[in-house]
Amino acid sequence: MTCARCQHTTVKRFGYYGRSKVQRFRCKACNATFSEPQARPLGAHTTSLDKTTEIISLMVEGMSVRAISRITGVDKNTILSLLLTVGEKFRSIFDSRVQDVRPRYVQLDETWSFVHTKEKHLSEGDPGEWGDAYTWLALDAQSKLIISYRVGKRDGLSALEFVGDFSRRVRGRLQVTSDGFKPYIGAMEEYFGADVDFAQLVKVYGTPDNAGPDWYGPPQVIAAVPTPVSGKPDFKHICTSHVERANLTVRMQLRRFTRLTNGFSKKLSHLKAAISVFATWYNFVRVHQTIRVTPAMEAGITDHIWEIEELLLA
Repeated sequence: MTCARCQHTTVKRFGYYGRSKVQRFRCKACNATFSEPQARPLGAHTTSLDKTTEIISLMVEGMSVRAISRITGVDKNTILSLLLTVGEKFRSIFDSRVQDVRPRYVQLDETWSFVHTKEKHLSEGDPGEWGDAYTWLALDAQSKLIISYRVGKRDGLSALEFVGDFSRRVRGRLQVTSDGFKPYIGAMEEYFGADVDFAQLVKVYGTPDNAGPDWYGPPQVIAAVPTPVSGKPDFKHICTSHVERANLTVRMQLRRFTRLTNGFSKKLSHLKAAISVFATWYNFVRVHQTIRVTPAMEAGITDHIWEIEELLLA
């Protein structure tokens, strides 16, 4: 061990500090005290790796920030700050590894949530990031891999950006199915042209027959019409069931997507970070019950089941 001040090599142990019991040393030459340099995979955050792993594990298993704070003893503001840092790190891992995917059947869909205030309750002058926020997912129906994701409004610009990111991650000809959202048609034409078999599953909604004047609930799907748009899509695979099941997984695993609670996102940045954490965890850590491995293993992106700690250290 070398003294950080005078570079003298004659030092002695001088107790510990902190909850993690970091060894401290004292230089016999200049009496300076110091500790061995600590690796900090999360930059300026001083929360231990084990505690951060615990926090992220609880978060992706559907626990709220306040509940995580009560269980781990970590302040909720520290948890939210960690979420932003880990979200950025996980997004980087996702971007670098989910590339050159060769799926056969891909399904696209969007999941509704909101930031701070529901759209119908917005007032003039409220920030533009408040209101409706949709999570867009592109899912490989066979490997269950999330190929691309995006958080934004449900409009043409978001559709273009989402399909553009998706197109840069895949190779070869594939069949894509989306819901009946019309901006998908222009976005698919922009980035795939004629090199795709694209269809939309247009759902027809209605009110249940037993619905009274005060009925509360979602509209009922009374028909789903397969509609080819370009290429020659196989009608047997014009389907959005797998990505809709993935949407349910999002709602089950992230507390901020649970309806009729106060766990919703207060800032768009935290919602985006939570989705980055979820998508990376879902692809690399979570073993899918149907395929019995992780989606990343099934898609050939990796050869083993990752641990959250491994992602944090990557």
